[in-house]
Amino acid sequence: MVIRLLRRRVGKEIPSWSIAFREPAETHTFEVRLPSLTAGMWFDAVFEATVSWLSPDRARRVRSLARIEREVIQAASHYSAGYVLGDKGRAEADIACALIERGVFGQQAVREIAVAVKLSADPEDLALERERERLGHRAEVYRAQHTACMERVAELRRDVLSDPVIARVWWFEQHRDRLGEVGRAGEALDLMVTAADAADTGGGERSAAIDPILDAFLAEAQDYERDAILKTLVQMLENFDHQDLADRLRERWPNT
Repeated sequence: MVIRLLRRRVGKEIPSWSIAFREPAETHTFEVRLPSLTAGMWFDAVFEATVSWLSPDRARRVRSLARIEREVIQAASHYSAGYVLGDKGRAEADIACALIERGVFGQQAVREIAVAVKLSADPEDLALERERERLGHRAEVYRAQHTACMERVAELRRDVLSDPVIARVWWFEQHRDRLGEVGRAGEALDLMVTAADAADTGGGERSAAIDPILDAFLAEAQDYERDAILKTLVQMLENFDHQDLADRLRERWPNT
């Protein structure tokens, strides 16, 4: 009798499937950790699923909720893995839209479902991730600076240190007020010229540029002086681990 009274309204019969007889929506909350793009770091996720049921069977509802929870976690994990911890806002939006597209997750006992997601991250993990990003940017800057520096060194070796005279003129151009120091600076530059020659795999051309200087120097020396000078030079080169230059001297002056 009560049911018939509830179903009557202004003399009309109210069908049993009417919204007037629907049970209120059920809310199911669960938490899970989701992977992030940063290796070893995770999002903390809280999901709230609001479900309207078609079936009154309690056991069927429990099974449906379990399947829905599994699919929600799988879908969320797929999308969260594409974001770093600092992008949790974008990750939330992407996951929410993906869950909307799943509809009722294929569960016939569900009339409709809405799943809300809230992501968070450990503050220490966020700080570490930001530090990693800063270090990555710094490393790129350092590499660029190093590359520019080495390009400059290559230019100096090619354009300046390839010839002792050019090296002295270059130094004087940088220090016009220190003319009296050209000699001492030239000696230091000669060491750099020698080092550049030793590092150059194509040593034949550089040898041709230096040999005339050494020839002119040795031409004024007596035979016994020349032998002593050459032996001293060979010994010095070997002491400084320039065995290739020492061998070159021996090949040019076999009596060394």
